[in-house]
Amino acid sequence: MNGIQVTYTELCTLSVEQLFYQNKVCRQYKINPVTDFAFTPTPECRALMLDMDLLFRPTDTSGGFTILANVSGKTGGGNDLLRYAVKKGAKLSFFLQLRNPELINFNDLPLLGISDQVYYFSNIITDAGAPRNSLHLTKSDTGVAEADSMHSSGPAYSFHQNAPVTAGTSIIKHLLTGATIAEKTLVNQNGEADLGFDLRRLPTGVCELWINHVKEDTFYYRGLTINTPVWGVVELSLSSVLDANYRLVEADRSLTPDRPQYMLRFVNRSTIWRYTVQLGANSPLYLEMAGMSPADKATYLDQLNIVSNDTNVHFHRAAVTDKEIEFVSDNALALQEKYVSSSANVGLILNLKKYIGDPKETVVKANLPYPATGTIDTTTDPFIYSDIFLTL
Repeated sequence: MNGIQVTYTELCTLSVEQLFYQNKVCRQYKINPVTDFAFTPTPECRALMLDMDLLFRPTDTSGGFTILANVSGKTGGGNDLLRYAVKKGAKLSFFLQLRNPELINFNDLPLLGISDQVYYFSNIITDAGAPRNSLHLTKSDTGVAEADSMHSSGPAYSFHQNAPVTAGTSIIKHLLTGATIAEKTLVNQNGEADLGFDLRRLPTGVCELWINHVKEDTFYYRGLTINTPVWGVVELSLSSVLDANYRLVEADRSLTPDRPQYMLRFVNRSTIWRYTVQLGANSPLYLEMAGMSPADKATYLDQLNIVSNDTNVHFHRAAVTDKEIEFVSDNALALQEKYVSSSANVGLILNLKKYIGDPKETVVKANLPYPATGTIDTTTDPFIYSDIFLTL
């Protein structure tokens, strides 16, 4: 009995690189990786994949996914041909849900977001130098940044203009398809205007608001309300006119052997490390200083500091009270899952020492803890602190 033979081949891959982690993807694991993001095809993407017989396969070891395509036949040069033709304006779109909220702290991302903000990543990029096996989907090849974010809207889009607007002069334009929608409501009052649009007949995607031939806003239309909060969106256009290195499908429906490997790169945040040492009434350090003259105490404090085995990591003493001493790193230090000394090629070691430079030099507390990533102090922006509290 003859069966129907179906062949699938790789259409593209997407991976996530986080420089904070030792393996550059996710926290260390022994059996199965636990990623910081979940990628979910949007409803319209699911419909497209069904029409074109495409398969979505999460790949947790790379933090992303692989898309497989049904192919049938080959070109004269031996390249696979998609079984189903690509329709004009077709794109694959995926929502990103955030699984690990601490990611916002240890990655170098904007500190204050707005409620309707999303990160938007697309393969409609002009960068001929980007290698096919590491194609950044961000505006900068260095990684995700504030420039990759934009506000989003559901089906009811509104806009306030600080000037009157003439009826019929405002439109919403969907960038990928070119579809336009005129305003549904317009209220002019006191020299200002409020506009309303019904976007339900548009596909999801980036849109622009134009008023009297002037672009006033750019936003992402996320479609009908969904239950899960969306942190980001990835859109992969299937257009054959994209730059060759970013292109998924050729004009003749063929797939070149070297498939595009897209990448989302997150740079780890650098913070100023601030150790606050709290001294109890019975603390040996407190009792030792309590019996000193002011001059001796000043000399003692000058020889009390945090010392590391990394020649590039230094601390200085900041605020001092009878019960509390604060030590702050001279420079912002990159947050990492595992810290290694840049000068000793071993783990970073931080010790609190007294009588530094004196024959009596002594370790007060060895192996100080590294900063946790659950919180960072952003109240003195642009200086961002990682706080560590110790009791002696």
